[in-house]
Amino acid sequence: MIRSPTTLLSSRMLILSEAEVRSCFPVSAAIRCNRKALSSLRKNGDGGAMVPSRIGLPYNPGDASSSPSTDWSLFKPAAYYPTDKKEGDKDAIIMGMKVVSVRANNPSIGKPTVPATVMLLNPETGEVSTIMAATYLTAARTAAGSALATELALANNPQEDLTLVVFGAGLQSELHIKSIQHVVRVKQVIIINRTLERAEKLKAELLQSDSDSEPSSISTLVLTDAVAVQHAVQNADVIVTATNTCVPLFDGKLVKPGCHINGVGSFTPQMKEVDDTLVQRCEVLIDTPEAMDVGDLSWLNSRIGSAPNNTGMIGDALSGNFLFGKLRDDDTEQIDCTFFKSCGTAIQDVVSAQYVSDLASAKGIGTSVEM
Repeated sequence: MIRSPTTLLSSRMLILSEAEVRSCFPVSAAIRCNRKALSSLRKNGDGGAMVPSRIGLPYNPGDASSSPSTDWSLFKPAAYYPTDKKEGDKDAIIMGMKVVSVRANNPSIGKPTVPATVMLLNPETGEVSTIMAATYLTAARTAAGSALATELALANNPQEDLTLVVFGAGLQSELHIKSIQHVVRVKQVIIINRTLERAEKLKAELLQSDSDSEPSSISTLVLTDAVAVQHAVQNADVIVTATNTCVPLFDGKLVKPGCHINGVGSFTPQMKEVDDTLVQRCEVLIDTPEAMDVGDLSWLNSRIGSAPNNTGMIGDALSGNFLFGKLRDDDTEQIDCTFFKSCGTAIQDVVSAQYVSDLASAKGIGTSVEM
């Protein structure tokens, strides 16, 4: 059916600010959305996700040939197609794209390190239905993925009063603390950052949070305090690395058996938050096949076919097609930890954004403009 010119001119688009997105996307919702999103992304491709290769553009304000850039802009499309839709089921096709950048200098000018925007399409008409600021959404969906991986890793050996060590003190770190706290019982959080001032700021923000599940103890360390950092790593039950570094943050030999590590900061072959020693000790979970190309997994990637590590995708683990965190039951001497390597995937962004858009529309939140 061809729509009339009047109908064509009446299309509207919803615009949502960071504050509006935040108000519509609590930690609990982020975890639910990302369980759905990540479960759809499976090795055999039957989960309903379609995620074309992202396009990356490096940014180096100096001589682009002088050194590898740690600043990038990424363009990431995705679509979700329900695979088991039943009569009356509201699960629908979702289409969209995220543009996300990394700019290491942004905090010095009062801007987020990882600014992002998501655009959603009306699947039927192909028109843009929503544009939303997605810096908070990006951090929330990344943290939700790590929380789900942590839950999987510790499900076979549930523990209470865990110690969570987080490298980094930005929004990613804040939401990782809140999201992991949502799925496991954390007693102590240790925030390690390059500057103590930023770590103390995050600590204050967490202590002022109205959440009823905050850890009973939060402490801060500066990354250059080698002895204190070593002690923190040795006692960690869960570690999060949320930094942009090309040099591993700690010695993998220090990590105690049974520890689970979430690596979310690195995303290029040159970037490396954890060393080969640690990777050799870990069962490995990845969010996408592209995660294998990141520097953290360079050792494992070079040993495909000969490495003993149990490696799979989180979508398969969430859907019951892959067992993660189980090898330690077999007293496997060499493999005694778990590692989730996340590069992020646009299926998380568009599924999360659709939830936010639907809720905002229902509540009358945001600005609707005629296109």
